[in-house]
Amino acid sequence: MRVVTSLVRKGAKKITLGIGDGANDVSMIQAAHVGVGISGMEGMQAVMASDFAIAQFRFLTDLLLVHGRWSYIRISKVVLYFFYKNLTFTLTQFWFTLQAGFSGQRYYDDWFQAFYNVFFTSLPVLMLGLFDKDVSASLSKKYPQLYMEGLRNVFFKWRVVAVWAFFSVYQSLIFFYFVTTSGSKPQTSAGKMFGLWDISTMAFTCVVVTVNLRLLMSCNSITRWHHISVWGSIIAWFLFIFGYSGIMTNGDRQVSQCFAVFPTLSLDVKILNYHFAVDEECNENIYYVIFVLMSTPYFYLALFLVPVVALIGDFLYQGVQRWFFPYDYQIIQELHRHEPDDNRRAQLLEVSNHLTPEEERSYALSQLPGQRSKHTGFAFDSPGYESFFAAQAGVFAPQKPWDVARRATMMKARAKPPKT
Repeated sequence: MRVVTSLVRKGAKKITLGIGDGANDVSMIQAAHVGVGISGMEGMQAVMASDFAIAQFRFLTDLLLVHGRWSYIRISKVVLYFFYKNLTFTLTQFWFTLQAGFSGQRYYDDWFQAFYNVFFTSLPVLMLGLFDKDVSASLSKKYPQLYMEGLRNVFFKWRVVAVWAFFSVYQSLIFFYFVTTSGSKPQTSAGKMFGLWDISTMAFTCVVVTVNLRLLMSCNSITRWHHISVWGSIIAWFLFIFGYSGIMTNGDRQVSQCFAVFPTLSLDVKILNYHFAVDEECNENIYYVIFVLMSTPYFYLALFLVPVVALIGDFLYQGVQRWFFPYDYQIIQELHRHEPDDNRRAQLLEVSNHLTPEEERSYALSQLPGQRSKHTGFAFDSPGYESFFAAQAGVFAPQKPWDVARRATMMKARAKPPKT
């Protein structure tokens, strides 16, 4: 089997899956792209050599059609979202570099750049990769054709990457030019124009809010963990800037460094029609910036309008795509949008009177208490006890051949006297 697997893998250029339950299957499992070991009466050699381990062959349906699909969709979205949020963040600095004549002047504070991926946008994408589900497990098995989306690589084509890149460019232009242009006229309560750090802090705030909200638009299922991570990341940014802008240090906040880039410019610096005021307060850098911004109506208008304008393109695109060019899973979502979720099985039994006897039996068995099997080590594997718990629950479940054997094994083990 190892030879056959290698021929299919190298000759046909296909992705191979090797499944086995014994020591003689180890070489085949290792030769395949993905190996699945089944723990059983032949020992654990196949399990130890595999990428995934299951207790019964029937679990392969869930592994491929349910968890495999979910994993592919989640990984695709995670990679695309990482690409999107970093490209958006980087391009805002690139547009500033063009306006600054490639002078080397930084647009964002160093700590903003350091914490952007670490604290302000990291947790929501983890929730996306852990909890996102396009359709429920039962629908995934009911419509196995959905698995073909992964084989066709529907969610990670160059066309999909190009769409995300396009909206990254579009949003970065909104963040820089919208904030910069609108911030060239308003003044602080002291009658002074906004400086470079005021504008960049406002732009960074809009970036953090927008990319986090954009993640919610990418989710098929939104849980409380999504809300906690998204809104928690936004709150974390405000808590950070409140504390950071309240601290003033020496060194990189001296007046001489503010004029090092443009030594010949006057106090009111005009760079291609964009005003960045540099005055005697230049040595304060980020100090007290957020408090000055929040004392003006400009901050609240920009905080509301910029994310709306930036996300309106994504909203329209997703609406047109879902309406005129839907994916297969979106069609299934529309067909079953009024049905309760898999996690509400009790309600499913109450509202549905059309379950077949086999579906009723499957549901009843799923509600049976689990047992930790000492034979396989899997918490979800309880052969040898299934028929016993089924009888206790009043559900008919015929005994399997291994029921008696494993019960006898356990009784024999208990009957042995303890070693002294």
